[in-house]
Amino acid sequence: MRNNLSLVGLFILITTFSFGQKNKKGIKLPPIIDESSGLAFYNDTLLITHNDSGDKPLLYFFTLRGKLVHTLFIENALNEDWEDITSDNQGNIFIGDIGNNNNKRKDLKIYKISGAGLLQKQSVKAEMITYSYDNQLSFPPAQSEQNFDAEGLAYYNDSLWIFTKCRTIPFEGNTYIYKVPTKPGNYELKKSGYLFIGKDGFMKDAITAATICKNVLYLNTYNRFLMYEIQGSKITFMKQYSTLPYSQKEALITKDNKTVYLTDEVAKFLGGGYLYNIEVK
Repeated sequence: MRNNLSLVGLFILITTFSFGQKNKKGIKLPPIIDESSGLAFYNDTLLITHNDSGDKPLLYFFTLRGKLVHTLFIENALNEDWEDITSDNQGNIFIGDIGNNNNKRKDLKIYKISGAGLLQKQSVKAEMITYSYDNQLSFPPAQSEQNFDAEGLAYYNDSLWIFTKCRTIPFEGNTYIYKVPTKPGNYELKKSGYLFIGKDGFMKDAITAATICKNVLYLNTYNRFLMYEIQGSKITFMKQYSTLPYSQKEALITKDNKTVYLTDEVAKFLGGGYLYNIEVK
């Protein structure tokens, strides 16, 4: 999601917290990665990210020290609103063109590419997973029903899990979960569940990224990430970690449930453009 913070929300952030992300632990990302909106591991030492809406259909490979090592062009893709990226156990990579700020898109999709040998390629073609929500009847729906934006995409148990970003007025504070097969095709998705994040508002309780490592689900907001244990169909809250001060954090990943990596987008008043890591216990 491109920076569209309300003036009221922005005033609150400026007057309550320090400007920008001044955390000394942050590693500056290359200037070309100014709207990092998803993270995935390519191998033990490289991360993959992409910019948010409006960039070319590019994936950026960079080290844990922030050095850009490769750029990959997706030939048959368009970056309408890329919001997250994930990978499966076979090394396939899935890019979520799932952003839907105004809740009126009818072209939601996920691009699938093989992860094999990408560092030796300049471009690849993607397979396509397209989908719609079976419970969305209007484009856009009434403000009280605007739950069809999504910024979280994670792989788990042979499915892709989509986590919605609440945009309802009044703000209800739920993220809804939809599951889509990893096989290319066109799907009508049924809601499989939801999690209540909180009713403190868009900046605190709207989901901006997701990842699942083993049986632990991580959901990110602008000021914290939450951890849940997945046991069959049951998802149980475990704990949360603060990532204050506020910035437009829209990506996170972990490989071992010990170190969580996050990135934030560059925003005029909030700073950003950094890679962070947080140790969890």
